[in-house]
Amino acid sequence: MSNGQSKDYSKEKNNMPINKKEYPENWEWFSRQIVKDTGGRCELCYAPNGEFVYRDKTEAHPWGLAENLCEQDKHKIIKIILTVHHIDFDKKNNNRQNLLALCQRCHLKLDLYRHIKNRKISGSIYETV
Repeated sequence: MSNGQSKDYSKEKNNMPINKKEYPENWEWFSRQIVKDTGGRCELCYAPNGEFVYRDKTEAHPWGLAENLCEQDKHKIIKIILTVHHIDFDKKNNNRQNLLALCQRCHLKLDLYRHIKNRKISGSIYETV
């Protein structure tokens, strides 16, 4: 915020749907290591993990730090939460070459077709085809 005050966004939640039974016991630790290996940035758009950002509709500038917004800017502010994406969609294949640390937007982009397909089949975007 430009007037020297910063807005408190700490009440944001991460409600990522995950069935923990489908992942190894050490998945939380393992996924944190993957994020750490990337320097805490999305591997596609480089958004910084844990930071509050606004999203831009252009691909040239997909995000900006919320602290750089002026009072009159009307952008939605989100907290970047990096999650780990399995490139081949096999949750048992935890080979590093099969994993990407992604922000919410990039993760959804990569999974969108699969979510749409699941929705048509089961009525839910979270069930596996």
